[in-house]
Amino acid sequence: MILPENRYYLERPRINNLLAKAVQHPYVTVVAGTGYGKTQAVHSFLLAHDATTAWIQLSERDNLNTRFWENFAHTMSLFNKRLATRMFEFGFPDTDIQYAEVLAIPENELSPNEKYVLVFDDFHLLHDPSVLRFMRRILKTPFSNITLVMISRSEPDLSAIPLLVGKGLLFTITEEELRFTEEETAQYFQLLGFSLSSQSMANIFNDTAGWAFALSLVGLSLQKAPAREQIARTAMKLNIFKLIESEVFLVISEELRRFLIKLSLIDHLSTTLVSTLAGDEALVGEIKKVSSFIRYDIYLDAYLIHHLFLDFLRQRQGVLTEEEKRDTYLKAARWCSENDCTMDAVSYYEKAGEYEAIIRIVRSFPLQVPRTQAQFVLDIYDNGPKERLESSVSYHIQHSRLLMSLGRYEETVVELNARIEKYSALPSSDFNNQVLCGAYEALAFTSYLSIPRTDHCDFDKLLEKAAYYYRLSPYEESDAVTSININAWASQVGVTRPGAMEEYIETLTRAVPFVATVLNGCMYGLDDLARGELLFYKNELKPARKCILQALAKAEEGNQYEVRNRAIFYLMRIGTAQGNYDEIQSAFLKLEEQLTMTAYSSRFVTYDIITSWYYSLFNRQFTARWLKEALDNKEAISAFNADFANMIKAQLDYLDKRYHDLLVFLENACTPYTVLFGQLKIKILTAACHYQLKDRKAALAALQDAYELARSNNLV
Repeated sequence: MILPENRYYLERPRINNLLAKAVQHPYVTVVAGTGYGKTQAVHSFLLAHDATTAWIQLSERDNLNTRFWENFAHTMSLFNKRLATRMFEFGFPDTDIQYAEVLAIPENELSPNEKYVLVFDDFHLLHDPSVLRFMRRILKTPFSNITLVMISRSEPDLSAIPLLVGKGLLFTITEEELRFTEEETAQYFQLLGFSLSSQSMANIFNDTAGWAFALSLVGLSLQKAPAREQIARTAMKLNIFKLIESEVFLVISEELRRFLIKLSLIDHLSTTLVSTLAGDEALVGEIKKVSSFIRYDIYLDAYLIHHLFLDFLRQRQGVLTEEEKRDTYLKAARWCSENDCTMDAVSYYEKAGEYEAIIRIVRSFPLQVPRTQAQFVLDIYDNGPKERLESSVSYHIQHSRLLMSLGRYEETVVELNARIEKYSALPSSDFNNQVLCGAYEALAFTSYLSIPRTDHCDFDKLLEKAAYYYRLSPYEESDAVTSININAWASQVGVTRPGAMEEYIETLTRAVPFVATVLNGCMYGLDDLARGELLFYKNELKPARKCILQALAKAEEGNQYEVRNRAIFYLMRIGTAQGNYDEIQSAFLKLEEQLTMTAYSSRFVTYDIITSWYYSLFNRQFTARWLKEALDNKEAISAFNADFANMIKAQLDYLDKRYHDLLVFLENACTPYTVLFGQLKIKILTAACHYQLKDRKAALAALQDAYELARSNNLV
């Protein structure tokens, strides 16, 4: 009863006035059971309210946090396209740093003079701990011009709720307030065109207790038999599903019934997807016949099915043939894939049994796949048809990459060695050679990532093997790999052994041509970057700059965004050390140019980090807000962009005299994977903090440790 074309929706000024008061608060909860008109009340009010609105329709799928993030970011594009782009870039936040990054985005990207409303519908469906943790963090960061509305069948299970109530930040609308009053009940039936006696109206009101869904069903019964009020009241008291069947389902065409059951297989019913599934706009138009149960949402540009009706339809999915189900899932998967709803696409392809399509999607994933996304796909692969999956070269490569992304390195090595042993014993063929190429490539990256812990540089030999098999049987596993994860330093060395740095760089120099061959330019320039970095730390700035410029040129030639980014960072540091303003200006211009490179997913994050390093030295008010947040003790200065960000955050903490907080973090910062430059940074900052706190003995001890770390490699 809530499609725009439906004239039987009763606007209730009482509820609108209540919501007008509610949206003056940062947070609103609308909590009531099924059929109380929660969603329609909020939807109708916001259509007339002077605020930019984004509506997030939640489902069980949103308990996969990467899917939740896709849903969230897509919806936020209604506020601001750049805002959504930045959210996609950051990915689902797992750490305090990432929370700070994400929660700083609205302040930077949204107009402070405009009112925004963000609605989370069906909040009760969320139960994943990581998603709920994200929601708790949102509740701790109110924005003056953003109201967050949570529509739920039950009270949101968030620990922050009582605190919000105590501070007067939360406005709650309950089931009792959403019930129709006796006067509103009479107005509704007048809208339907019935003139009932006072006694009849009182009877209906008492029977329905103001429940909007029950009133709607009584209205439907009266429209069929206006004179049979008693039958309508009795029918209302019967099983709701039986009433839906008799009053709605059996009076529509068989074609529409079957189509609606197909729709119940899908979560997000975009108007374009519904048209695709229907294949006939006339059938889409017939949806108006059940407009009491299906509404069009202007904010989502999608159809939403009432939960009771959806449950009713799902119980009838057995009437569909397997081919009908498969066809529906395939069409939905293709639509999701074309519209960047990646996790939904993977899920629907699995239901359709199209594992080859899943493999094609996973080919586009970055080398380092987000953990929940990696686990989700790995579960699909491990439960899928083994023989069919193993007939794909890409599957073999992806399975190992997913294990690595989950940090299961030892398991990855065992799997890869077993694969190499198996396929090396088989006759040479394109398929076998390609599997061996992928296995050696993955084994090389596992070795590379383990260098800080193992001090074992053999990844060049493994990549040489990969290149050998690639030349025997070339294949295109993916587009050019433009962004390999680099932590705050190009070096992976984690030991003080004399010559270890040079050995690593020589190994990298031998390895880069091989990996660039296999992965279309991946790592190109990284060896020059590592060489320039070492010279920088030896205070040999002129030769360091030469190497860094070589790295920059190669990175631009091979579209290696992370290498390019770190090269710019070192050029800025060299320019700052030399007082060369032109060099600094040039670095800033290159960073701004990088913001236009949409293929570089981390461009905004790294821009904030590098510019904040510079501003921290000269004008801290310009540093990115999220980098001013407190450090997270659970994070080490060791892992990719979190590592890079922590290096700057630690510097800011020191400059802002947060010595005690910084020391707590530094005490837990070293891990087996912390590179030598990271260890050195930790010790120097520890010494500086103790010195500022007048603890001379502790400061000297940390300095001695720093000296021992630096001495063997002549670092300054």
